[in-house]
Amino acid sequence: MRRLLLINLLVFGCLLALAETTASLIQTRLGQPPALLRLAKRLRSSAASPSEQIPAHCSSTTSWQPRSPFQPDPLLGYWYRPNAEATATIRLPQAIQRQGIVGSVDRYSWTLSTGSHGERLSQTKRAETRKQGMPAVLLLGDSFILGSGLSNNLSLGWQLQGLTPHRQVANYAGGGFGTIHQLLLLRDATGDQRLIPKSLAHQLRGGDVLLGYADFYARRNVAAPSRLRTFNPRCGGLQPTAEQAKAFFHPRGRLEQGQLQIEPIPLFQPHTGPDPSQAEQDAVTIALLNEALAKVQQLGARPTILWIDGSEHSAPIAHLRRRGVRILDLRPKNNGQWTHDTLIPFDNHPGPLTASNWAWAITEDLKDKRP
Repeated sequence: MRRLLLINLLVFGCLLALAETTASLIQTRLGQPPALLRLAKRLRSSAASPSEQIPAHCSSTTSWQPRSPFQPDPLLGYWYRPNAEATATIRLPQAIQRQGIVGSVDRYSWTLSTGSHGERLSQTKRAETRKQGMPAVLLLGDSFILGSGLSNNLSLGWQLQGLTPHRQVANYAGGGFGTIHQLLLLRDATGDQRLIPKSLAHQLRGGDVLLGYADFYARRNVAAPSRLRTFNPRCGGLQPTAEQAKAFFHPRGRLEQGQLQIEPIPLFQPHTGPDPSQAEQDAVTIALLNEALAKVQQLGARPTILWIDGSEHSAPIAHLRRRGVRILDLRPKNNGQWTHDTLIPFDNHPGPLTASNWAWAITEDLKDKRP
């Protein structure tokens, strides 16, 4: 009896082996590797390569293909390479399950394209012909206004361009920027016109300059040490080469005997010490806003503040209200349900729903202004 059972087991094993061999041969003919190779491939793919491993202090990492779109800039500290296209992939330490997604995911990708001066494209280059003499719209602000995390056609600038097809929408917002970067760009528009060309500056006469504002800009405006420490090339972001890193800096605003001074502070170096007081941050921010508004007036354009985040007790907002500056409140209402979304857990940037609602609100606001 035992001998018969053993023979049956041997026969069954041979049949299984034959079936596996036959299946492997069929899959090989179809271009698929044999079972053992497939197993090895799965084992290799289950472990992240050293280059993909996320440093312990990073909640996520960002990689760019074919390379980072950022480059050093003598005015802003860093800016985007002109006529470039780069795809960013945000990677989490472990896969997650999100509602509406089948299976778990550990990464998210988006694409950024730039124009001839490093500005983010608001439409395809083939569609750049516009009616002559129509006033332009200039977007200034941080990564929220730029549309970080959103591919081109989902970004605020692109959606706003679609809603205002007869006007040029130029998106000169930048990742990590504050009010100080907006002022520097407006100085360029009224001066050297290296980044904002003469043709665009001319179209801004009778047009609109939209200035992003959030309370967290204040730390950026004074280049607070706590802010500078967030620039970590190992987690992603700018990703400069060792040689480039020496040329990257962050502009710092300060008041000297009541006069605004701006100076470069090198990035990717140890930045210790306490941040300037909130009062000092607010005073510098107000001085930056005052000069920025004067530059907008010099361009012959109308300023509007895009208030995307902050407290009702914000000192700079109170100052702008006293001056009678038009403020468009884009902050989420009722916790933003049905109107605002984010890219959390990949990062905290606004999602496509937020960008769409912002674009609609801005378009309606522009309609209320004189042509």
